[in-house]
This record gives sequence, structure tokens and C-alpha cells, in this order.
Amino acid sequence: MAKAYKAKWIIPSDGNVYEDCALIVDEGKVVEIIKQENIDETQYSHIKDFNNSVITAGFINLHNHLQYSYLEDRKKIDLSAKIKKLYTVFKKHYFLAGISKKSFIYRLANLLSEYFCMSRDEKIASFKKGIENSLLMGTTAVVQLSKESKYFEVLNEMPLKTYLFFELFSDSVESSKDEFRTIQKKIDKLKKQKSDNTFVGVAPHSVCCVHKRLFKILVKYCKKNNILMTIRLAESQEEMDWLKHGFSDVDLLNEFTGHKKMEPVFEDVSPVKYLEELGVLSKQLIVSYGNFLSDSDLNLLRENKVALAYCPRVSDNLHNKKLDFDKVIEYFPHRFGFGVNSLAFNSDLSLLNELKYVNCGQLDVLEAIKYLTIVPAKILRLNNIIGSLEVDKDADFNVFELNENEDYNSLLNKEKPMHVYIKGKRIVKNYCLKG
Repeated sequence: MAKAYKAKWIIPSDGNVYEDCALIVDEGKVVEIIKQENIDETQYSHIKDFNNSVITAGFINLHNHLQYSYLEDRKKIDLSAKIKKLYTVFKKHYFLAGISKKSFIYRLANLLSEYFCMSRDEKIASFKKGIENSLLMGTTAVVQLSKESKYFEVLNEMPLKTYLFFELFSDSVESSKDEFRTIQKKIDKLKKQKSDNTFVGVAPHSVCCVHKRLFKILVKYCKKNNILMTIRLAESQEEMDWLKHGFSDVDLLNEFTGHKKMEPVFEDVSPVKYLEELGVLSKQLIVSYGNFLSDSDLNLLRENKVALAYCPRVSDNLHNKKLDFDKVIEYFPHRFGFGVNSLAFNSDLSLLNELKYVNCGQLDVLEAIKYLTIVPAKILRLNNIIGSLEVDKDADFNVFELNENEDYNSLLNKEKPMHVYIKGKRIVKNYCLKG
């Protein structure tokens, strides 16, 4: 029998708000939204009244590195880790001497060093904690970026939907071919093993770390197999300098990570023009950050229907610069969502906090919630199953508790939901994960 969930307000992400209604769920799917006064209690196996609360669709996070969630939460340091630590310290001193420890390049190198020193079990534990933290924040679908396939088994067992984008790097024609063969085998294998909640894409890291040959291979592969691609774009000043001058501190980071020095294929062009020349721009592309994009770049992205994963808090933290929210709204109408990156560079994984950080009245609550739910669902091409509380979609929803004098507009003042449901099953109860 179906179940009924009553609330003072329901925001299904279809542009409407329902008052004194109930969400009806059967076998993990949304059946309908009806007035509470029309409920026949004999027709339901379970009726839950959340009273003065708001029900929304589950949130979708477009940019995550959950493996970096708890790098400093290690219980012990064994001999192997100590040796790795000494090795990475030596590498940093050798390759990054003279670079400010506050710079983006040094901070990223430091993160990679800490991660390198962790054991497989520690990495998986860190990853799982990131997933748990995301669920507590009302995130029921995530884009996870990683070069490693070991997290796939973890994701397959988790209730939340995951779009796993495999990060790729290359510095020559030969490494491009090798990298693609490796990732193609992984994707072909994982497609046969994946659960209904897991999806796979590709993520060439950035224009500074991927050879033109690999870009061209991936463009053909994504078009042929209808696969999404995501890339970090115009994220840092170092990236912009590399494109303008042909070199920057990015070269040192590449050497630190074992890649040869690369030079731009095209001289003194913007990152968007660079991708356009390589044939990368398309509606299958999701770019992240965009902190240093010009209006002409933004217009070119809009013309090509490129989507944006907007990460304002991490951008300010790492680069002291972010893409202005007014420009995000102007150039990516119904084509952007939010990302949090990781706890390594962000204070929490709350999408609501990410939204509040930049929204100064530009979006009202109904429009704002769309950019946490149905809009990113459409970007990921998952809007047939998630993103809104519409008939036959998965019953992924959040329940936010309101104070006595609050209505649904107070939702934008919240940080996380009281309850989280995925496919009609309660995952978070009273702000705590269910055991």
C-alpha cells in the first residue's frame, strides 16, 4: 500500500508550492500530491505528519571530490605512510621551491601529497564519510570526480544517485592513447556492473593538463556513446597565465605529479576559445568554476549550451575570485547548478550554504530550489527519474523543519534538512543517519 507524507508546504520543483498537502509514495515512486483533507486513511499503510515543515525534492551536487573529505582524520601512521610522507616532502621542496604556501598550486600539491600517503582503506573511509556528510545535507545525487575506480563498488552499495566522472590527464600523443584505452576499459567494465543509481562520464582535468590528442579522442567518444564530459575551466590565474604566456606555475605542478611540461596548442587565446578550437564545446559539456571568464567567453558557452557547475565558496577560498552570480544567472539560464568540491577546501558540503553565499535576492525560494534540484537533473539527463516530485519519479525528498512563525520562504535560511528520503526510504532521521 502507498504511504502519505503530510507537510504544511511542498515544493515539488515544478514552479508551484502546495499548502496543507501530502506527498503520496508507493514502492519508492511519487504517486501524486493531494490535499490533506482528501486523504482516506484506509488507503495507506503509513501516514506521517511533519506538521509545520517544507518538503522539497532531493538536492543534486554537480562537483564533488568526496575522497578528500577527511584527510587529517587518520588514526595511525604506519611505516609505509611515513616513507611516502618523506618522499612527498622531498618532491615538494624539489619541484615547488619558491612558491608561496598560500598559492593555489602549492595547496593543491599539498592535498595530493596527503592523499598519496593514505592507505586504500583510509581513502575509502574518507570517501564514505564524504557521502554520509552529503546525505546529512540533503544531497541525494552527486557528481563525483576521481581518477580511481575503487570507489565504484562503494557507490554501487549506496542509496544516493552518483554520476562518476573519471578524471584524465595526458602530456603527449602516446600518453593520450594509453589514458583513453585505460579509461575505456574501465567504463566498459563498470557499465556491466553498475547499479541503477550509478552513471559514468569522463573528466579531462583542465586545458593545462590534457594533451590536444586526448581532447579530440574524447570528443568523438562522447558523441558516439552519448556520454557527458566535465572540465575545470578558467579556474585559476595560473591557468590564465599558462594560456597567455605558454608557461606558469602549472608547469611545476605537472612535473610534481609526474607529467611533462606542456605548451598551449593555440597562442594567447581564452580557455573557452581554446576548447572551441579543439571541438570540445557542446551541450554534453559541463564546465566547473569559470572564475576568470570574460563576457565574450560566457556568451560563447551560452551559444553552445554548455552547463556550469558553480562552486563559489571554494573559488573564493582558493583563488580569492569567483564568477559573479548575476553573470551566472544571465549566461547560464536553466543551465547551472552548485558544487561544493570537498571538505579539504570547503567548510561543509551544504548546497543551501553554497546558494546563500551568493544569492542576494536574485532568486526567490521557488526559483532557487530549482537550481538545486530539477535544473542539475536536466544537466545530468536524469530528470526522468529525479529532480522533482512528479508522478513516477523516484521519491527522493527532504523535510525541513520550520519554526512557528516561519513559512516556506524561510527554507533559504536553513542549512540542512531534518529528514532525508531516497526512493521512499528514510536515510536521515532527526538530523542523523539511520544505522
